[in-house]
Amino acid sequence: MPLMESISEINNTGKGRPEGTTILSKNAKTFKNVLDGVKAAGTAEKTVSGTANTLDSIFKKAASTYGIPEKILKAVAKTESDFQVTAVSKAGAMGIMQLMPATAKELGVSDPFNPEQNIMGGAKLLASNLKEFGGDLKLALAAYNAGSGAVRKYDGIPPYNETQNYVKKIMADLESDSAIDINSVLGAAGEAASGFIGEGSSISELKSLISTLGLGSSQNSGMLGISSMFTSLLNQEIDETGKVDKNMFANFIEILRLQMLMNTTNSIGDLDFDDD
Repeated sequence: MPLMESISEINNTGKGRPEGTTILSKNAKTFKNVLDGVKAAGTAEKTVSGTANTLDSIFKKAASTYGIPEKILKAVAKTESDFQVTAVSKAGAMGIMQLMPATAKELGVSDPFNPEQNIMGGAKLLASNLKEFGGDLKLALAAYNAGSGAVRKYDGIPPYNETQNYVKKIMADLESDSAIDINSVLGAAGEAASGFIGEGSSISELKSLISTLGLGSSQNSGMLGISSMFTSLLNQEIDETGKVDKNMFANFIEILRLQMLMNTTNSIGDLDFDDD
């Protein structure tokens, strides 16, 4: 696909951005032009209301679309990311509902850091799990965390501490009489935050994540040279602590978003959850 055509297609993705926001300039000729354009889009995207009220409306839409109670979706989001839009786990899961890159692509999520795409994608995945496991919520949650294959393999919740605790935590939230208040979670130091890469993480952790995702390898460079972008990112000046600073993390998020957008410029069919 020609570069200009690809840029045009990318610019048309990502619902919810401010009107007139352009991800990439059609005049982009160098990697720096591309990165500057992506960073500018990231800055513009911050003007999109990411408040609890906006997230509440998205959860309502997802609940209605996929027939899953809103509280269940919020309980999953709370456990997964504490509702952090730019959360990236050390395993590479992204966004509020913590979608892995391959899973996001299968779900048709082109921008995992777009709250609506991410939440709708997570709800779609959970709905698929519920259907596969006959409406058993505990098994559906276990599959969300460990994968459907693991649930089938063990014919129940897998004997992994993380998955066992994950299901228990969400079920405890659901059994509570109180509603899940996004405002009370946002900005708080939740348990989920410990598993994230972000400002203050070590450079070695970021390098490890990039290696895990395969984004620094030549075969996954993409037409815009994602490998070169990451190399430049990691070679930039860092402070003596060897930690990821605010700008480096922002650059990382935008390059990761760009890679995902590039990966989904090809047509991806929706998962079919209808009975045969």
